[in-house]
Amino acid sequence: MSAIDETVPDGIVLIYWVGILTIQALLFALSPADAAEVYGPPNPQQSIPSTQDKQNGAGVSPKDLTNLGSPPAEHALKSLPTQPGYTVIPLPAFATNRNEGYWAGGLTPILKTNSKGDTDEMFVPQYLYNNKGVGHYGSLNYFGYPSDREQYHAFVWYGQKLDQGVDLGYKNVGVGSGRYILAADLAAFKDPFARFFGFGSRTSEAQETNYTSRELLVKLTAGIWLTPDLALMLTERYRNVRVDDGIVVSLPRTAQQFPAIPGIQGAQVLGHGLTLRYDTRDSQLMPTKGAYVNVLAEFNQNLQPEEEDQWGHAQLDARRYIPHASDQMIFVSRMLFEGVFGQIERRGTTLGVPFYEQATLGGENTLRAFGRGRYIGSWAVLANLEERVTVLNKTMFGVNTHLELAPFLDMGRVGQSSVKADHLFYKHFQFSPGVGFRLLIKPTIVGRFDVAYGSDGANVFVGLDYPF
Repeated sequence: MSAIDETVPDGIVLIYWVGILTIQALLFALSPADAAEVYGPPNPQQSIPSTQDKQNGAGVSPKDLTNLGSPPAEHALKSLPTQPGYTVIPLPAFATNRNEGYWAGGLTPILKTNSKGDTDEMFVPQYLYNNKGVGHYGSLNYFGYPSDREQYHAFVWYGQKLDQGVDLGYKNVGVGSGRYILAADLAAFKDPFARFFGFGSRTSEAQETNYTSRELLVKLTAGIWLTPDLALMLTERYRNVRVDDGIVVSLPRTAQQFPAIPGIQGAQVLGHGLTLRYDTRDSQLMPTKGAYVNVLAEFNQNLQPEEEDQWGHAQLDARRYIPHASDQMIFVSRMLFEGVFGQIERRGTTLGVPFYEQATLGGENTLRAFGRGRYIGSWAVLANLEERVTVLNKTMFGVNTHLELAPFLDMGRVGQSSVKADHLFYKHFQFSPGVGFRLLIKPTIVGRFDVAYGSDGANVFVGLDYPF
């Protein structure tokens, strides 16, 4: 995970990693002899960087496919328009999850490697079709990784109906010879798949409603490393939200079913945050050992005149990475607690705090068996346990790639402090066991495919970066 964590809107989650995993599985199925023929003998003039202590396995520069022999698998690789420094991989794309339905289409990741053989840029145009109402959908996605401590992205997407937006971001945790932290994010988008089930941990699927979230988000972060492992950061956040009718015709409209919930008329939230972060991880993008503790305190106010209000938000996010089995396995644990406070509560609802600003569980980074927004309350507690097992390590398309298998268990619940039954803390926990498949293009890119099962049934998430 990056140093400044952000949630990417559903509309720009990249779906192509299923196709990449499929192709990689086919290549790994080759016999050792075939694999040697596909990739060719070692080139003594080729630059192969040494292993970096932080995270990196040895990267390999792209090979000239025209110099390969002619085994059966060669024809598939020859069709890829690869040249020194670039790898172009046309792929099918398909995915499904509980909130968005099915997506299918194609894309062409273009990977650029630097002189060390590391992938430092990726450009991905894609076309998809969605069966839930968006229809035809296209996007252009750009990622830059100048170093492990610096990264930026630019996404633009347009759906035939509603699902549209732009997202720009820059993060650098090593500015000024490593002393300072800077980050900036700007996003404007429409998410027609947003869900609301009500408040608390006992909501059922029968309460599910759909709305379109129209959002403008601006976030600026500046910080300083007090010690090599301890940082202090200030954040200014502006979020403008409008709630419109959703796109899923089979579900009731949120505004119709819950006309009185806070935030249903929209909100303009201005937040002032202070974060203390302890970070001993060996990598920002692909950590294999160390610890991470992030403590956030934020003061928020709703600037919308008829909804003027103020509240506090606190979050504790603690993670531990323990390598073992000769570093072929990494046990990862995470504890998360967050809550909003400073408001009078009535009938289990935190008055004045928009529902999309309250503590939320569900989605690809928390309870993976559930869609985003499944559980909302004034507080949330979460535990994630995951074992990341390296099962294959190959040079594919001229880049250093790893395949991980990651069984996991997610456990969590939300609550309302005014509800007496919530003092029984152990009750109403949701459990989400599952397994993840991770494709790592070292030292920068993680593609993932996570399958989980919970009380609502099975769910699938496909996207980029580790969940934590």
